[in-house]
Amino acid sequence: MIFTILSNLSGLSKLVRRYKTNQMPDNLSFTRQTIRIGVVKYRKCVTFRAFESGLFLEIKVPLWKTRKILIPWKDLKHTGYTKIYWESAASLMVGEDHIATIAIPIQLFYLMKPFLASFQ
Repeated sequence: MIFTILSNLSGLSKLVRRYKTNQMPDNLSFTRQTIRIGVVKYRKCVTFRAFESGLFLEIKVPLWKTRKILIPWKDLKHTGYTKIYWESAASLMVGEDHIATIAIPIQLFYLMKPFLASFQ
């Protein structure tokens, strides 16, 4: 119940409705990452992958089902910089209708920036 409330509050439930995937890219992945969706921080439970068709996030919260989403690059817009806890992060707006805001660690943003730049 608490996870459902947090999912709705953060915007994760909207992301899952729009971008849910069963596809699992097999390229380089970064596990146990911390991201923020809306106001909710998902601490050390996210697998991050950036590849040609979009940004893949797999969110594994203990005692809750795994969420897999694939957000196309054209639906992401870099809106500035922020912090997640004490670490630098990049802020991204998802969708033209602004369905959610995602903050990702700055190192991961630099890895995905070449993909993102082609759509900005």
